[in-house]
Amino acid sequence: MYICKPERNVKQTRILLFTCVLVTLSLFFASTVVPKFHSFVEFCGFAALAVSILLIVRYSLTEFEYAVGNGDFSVTKIVGNKRTVVCVIALESAVGLYTQRDYDHLPSSEKAIIKYSLNQNMGADCHVFLCVFNGKRTMVRFEPNNAFAAIVRDEIRKSKQSSENEN
Repeated sequence: MYICKPERNVKQTRILLFTCVLVTLSLFFASTVVPKFHSFVEFCGFAALAVSILLIVRYSLTEFEYAVGNGDFSVTKIVGNKRTVVCVIALESAVGLYTQRDYDHLPSSEKAIIKYSLNQNMGADCHVFLCVFNGKRTMVRFEPNNAFAAIVRDEIRKSKQSSENEN
């Protein structure tokens, strides 16, 4: 089994944290300074706090681990000490592994209907694992390194060859 855990973009994480704190605190401070629109600005502050918590948990506290082997591709989500297997996909159902740029250039009839984004960093250099799940094209966007992407492509090829040999 091969495992890939992407590197966290520390600069992006710091900018995200700083921006979230700055925007939220600014809105709460502005609600005390502007008495005429106090309730509206305070509501915006609470909305900014909710969005900040969502972004910080998703892009700062959450890590992903990608694994391929034994005919399966799996993604594990790690938050603190809690590990949750997000998906396990049989490689036989894979259509292919594409870079994001190559996937964007596919005709719309070949693109996925169901989409999952399992990136650890915003705006990361990602790949798309395209497969057929319950009769529908499904994509999993993730950010492996080039060596792991090559391993996944090789495992998909081996899995397809072994399924053809069985038939």
